[in-house]
Amino acid sequence: MTALRLLVLADLHIDKWLVHRRDPLDHLIPEDWASVDLCVLAGDLTDEAPKRWPRAFDWLGKRIALGRVHVFEGNHDYYETAFDDGGRHAEIAAAQGANYAQMGRIVLGRHRFLCCTLWTDFALTDDRPRAMADAQAWMNDYGSIRVARAGYRRLRPADKARRNAEHRGWLDRELAEPFDGETTVVTHHAPHPGALLDPQADVAPAYASDLTKMIERHRPARWIHGHTHVYHETTVGGTEIICASVGYPWQRSRGETEIVPRVIELPDPAGGTA
Repeated sequence: MTALRLLVLADLHIDKWLVHRRDPLDHLIPEDWASVDLCVLAGDLTDEAPKRWPRAFDWLGKRIALGRVHVFEGNHDYYETAFDDGGRHAEIAAAQGANYAQMGRIVLGRHRFLCCTLWTDFALTDDRPRAMADAQAWMNDYGSIRVARAGYRRLRPADKARRNAEHRGWLDRELAEPFDGETTVVTHHAPHPGALLDPQADVAPAYASDLTKMIERHRPARWIHGHTHVYHETTVGGTEIICASVGYPWQRSRGETEIVPRVIELPDPAGGTA
């Protein structure tokens, strides 16, 4: 198999860019788009997914065949909708010709991709209750997302922590499955405190978990994430950790984000790795 060309876009927030009549990906020429074998939208495509995803897919479909696009939610996609509304999001993606990838396994040749939001366990510091309280006080998620199965009450940090446990368990099981090739994990939330500008900040536990033990146990080739809107590349236990956030248009204008998404070329692996 020839090299696989991968494009991961996290925090595209395309609804915000369209309001500003700007294209966050104008550096990608038609030949770049045509060369992409797999495009993963790693959360925060838009706010209010049921209402805004169709327009986002229409915009994206003018650049790439949507059959090559796989999408899963970040926190913003649930705004003004329900935390347990994933089935509806899957239907919207399918209706547009794209693929829903929440807790999804994608295999292309000798490349395996494991995708999920991940969320967070709020355990980055020693004071987990304080971390959860700070997140609830400062983040818009808790006033903008509801939980349908609980009478449409407002989202709580404990809901995210439970979902994080579910996603971590799924990832651990999938990574333990033998695979003769190379594995890339794609999540919305960050898997390591090294992804943050200030891991000790009050809201840092809302952005990352410390999955060092999982990473060192399974040693995937790379872990690509979003959520932080801050560029970084680091290595943990031999695994590359890369942020693929696009960010808001005003962040780009102020120079707050240096992230310019690029197509990554993944050579055919030698086999026998995670």
